[in-house]
Amino acid sequence: MAPHVTYLCYEADTLPAYEEMEDWECNLSDPGFFSNLELMDPASSDSSSECADRAYERELSPLTELKSTRYHKFLNYRKQQDAMREDDYYAGKVVDAMSRLPNLEAIIFSLEHWAGLPSQAIKNAYSDSLVVPYGHNSWKDPRGVPQMLSLLQGSAHNQIKLKVLHGGVMDWKFFKQSDEVFKDLQKAVRNVQELKLEFSTSPGMEEARDLLRNFDDERLQEFLAAAPNLEMLDLRFDSAIPSSIRGYPADLSYVVGMHKWEFLADVTLSFFSSRAEDLVGFCEIHDRTMQRLAISKIILVEGSWLSTFQKMRRLLHLKEVRIRGRLEALNECWTFAMMKTRGETTMSRVVQEYLLQGGDGPLLDLEQYTDLSKDELKELKDLRWFYDSAWP
Repeated sequence: MAPHVTYLCYEADTLPAYEEMEDWECNLSDPGFFSNLELMDPASSDSSSECADRAYERELSPLTELKSTRYHKFLNYRKQQDAMREDDYYAGKVVDAMSRLPNLEAIIFSLEHWAGLPSQAIKNAYSDSLVVPYGHNSWKDPRGVPQMLSLLQGSAHNQIKLKVLHGGVMDWKFFKQSDEVFKDLQKAVRNVQELKLEFSTSPGMEEARDLLRNFDDERLQEFLAAAPNLEMLDLRFDSAIPSSIRGYPADLSYVVGMHKWEFLADVTLSFFSSRAEDLVGFCEIHDRTMQRLAISKIILVEGSWLSTFQKMRRLLHLKEVRIRGRLEALNECWTFAMMKTRGETTMSRVVQEYLLQGGDGPLLDLEQYTDLSKDELKELKDLRWFYDSAWP
């Protein structure tokens, strides 16, 4: 069976640390599991008697035993989980196991909201404990880092030719490794064509900003450049930033630089800071290959979205554009639907159509949209607005 495995999904979610049965019982995945089995307390009955009390206790005993059994199942899983953590998340065993997967092509590493809710397989695996693993409930370790490292080192040591790698949410410290380990990471992605990564910079954000903007340690950029055959690149960071900080920790120029991927057709960028010229420059480098572009929550620390949209329109020949969330610049803000499931706003439709049409011309001159109703024109004016005061 192992030689035929081409797809590996590693869900690194963990069980919460409920030390008391009461805490565990208050957080069951099936809150009604025991209540559906509860018996009527004879004390609440008019016919309560000593005989009825003894009968109730006899009937209650199996329920109490069942609770104890399920709770101890949970404790046993917790014990196994703690042992795994103490043994470096079984990194050695993972590397050894991957030696038996020579034809592996895809690794999907999921943690927390990045991949949505836990899979049915995870729910089934721990169903007898009545608790579903979710998130990474150990802040002693950088989130997702040891698990992802073992997967990529296993790929590198066993010369596995990965084509697809999805990973997230991981702590930004993923790249703070020794030179030897980092070379393994680069080696693991040398054949990757589809790369999707999401990083968390919330803990120690200033430290994260310093790392991402340190020219002496451009690890993320070097990691991405080690995958010359990329056709799809999806990079996302998290959203929490102190109000005193202007821009997001991840800066586009320090993440992708001026590197050119010869086959890059599909790009997604979320929660980035960038100068307008760097974003336009990235588009210009890939103008011949880029077919799909998705951007969300990007702050221009220099330049304007008005001129940026115009330049992107002239440069790119896209088949699909997706814009979500807010795009901001100094004294400027554009608001788009956050999720496709919530429906496209008029702003989303107009800007996306603008970027797909190509050619020159004024951007979003509202008078040219004669097909829009008065309400739609008002919505556009409401969603494209400018700050009255300087941006903090």
